[in-house]
Amino acid sequence: MTKRTSWFLSVAATVIVLMGGGYAALRHSRTQVHALINQSLQEAERLHYNDRLNAFSRNPHIYVDPALKAYLFAPVSSRKIKSYTLQTTEGKTTYLFKDSIPEEKARKLLNEYLLADIQPVRVEEVNRLFQEQLEKRHVSGTAGVFYSDKSARTRTRAGILPTSSAYKTPVCWLDLTHSLQLQGWADYDWLTLLRHIHAGFYGLLCLLLAATGIQVCLYLKKRQNKPEKGLSIDLKQQILLIDGMQCAISSLDLQLLYLLWEKKGECVNREDLKTACWPHDPQADEKLDAHIQTIRKVLQDFPDYRISTARGRGYYLTAASC
Repeated sequence: MTKRTSWFLSVAATVIVLMGGGYAALRHSRTQVHALINQSLQEAERLHYNDRLNAFSRNPHIYVDPALKAYLFAPVSSRKIKSYTLQTTEGKTTYLFKDSIPEEKARKLLNEYLLADIQPVRVEEVNRLFQEQLEKRHVSGTAGVFYSDKSARTRTRAGILPTSSAYKTPVCWLDLTHSLQLQGWADYDWLTLLRHIHAGFYGLLCLLLAATGIQVCLYLKKRQNKPEKGLSIDLKQQILLIDGMQCAISSLDLQLLYLLWEKKGECVNREDLKTACWPHDPQADEKLDAHIQTIRKVLQDFPDYRISTARGRGYYLTAASC
């Protein structure tokens, strides 16, 4: 496996981890937001219940059966109960619960049943409290509530109609008879989801982005510093660069190499080389052979370049890039 392939695989793995982690973080955030919406509705309903109960206790003009009023404000113990008996002037009624529940919760169910006719639920007020609780929990978007009374066959809505994408809370049964029902909905935005993502994910995101950024910088720096492939000859400056590396070479050897490089891949006649370098030297043949050998030694560290002999004709320079 090449280094380049390894680098791309590591980046791909980082992206996959980010996508997987992001998906898991969004799912966890959505669960958290739904729990906060449920809590907001429960708190709004509790506050409205207390307001109604207090308003009733302070209003001397509302007359009810004294026995019922005694139930509304009777002390509550911490025990759990399985049933609740309501005694009025009209008779006695016993309500059974599926499971044992705290007496405080049972009392609230009874009180809601009694308050339904005395101090009924004000849906707009519940919606206002619901909106306040959502804001406290940093859940933004649109929201509303539904309230229904099965005994009166009425259903009331506060707020705009919910969209198909809105989250709806579980139905909240308010009274003993399950006649009074309250349900909330919220169409929260993406900002809410991002706001409730666990801080650990953002820490992981920063670490992965930093690691990826370092990898990219190192890769680009390595590519930038990587010598360019190829052979470059500057006769004026007497410089020979092979694959970005400067090589030590005499001026005459450089001239010979330049003549071969000009016609790279083609045979250069011996006579042409001798005429260019030793036009009137009787020992030109021996000198040419010696200099060719020297040039070959210079090129021996670069296997992509070599000088081949064409017997009886001359020499030619071959390169892998040719």
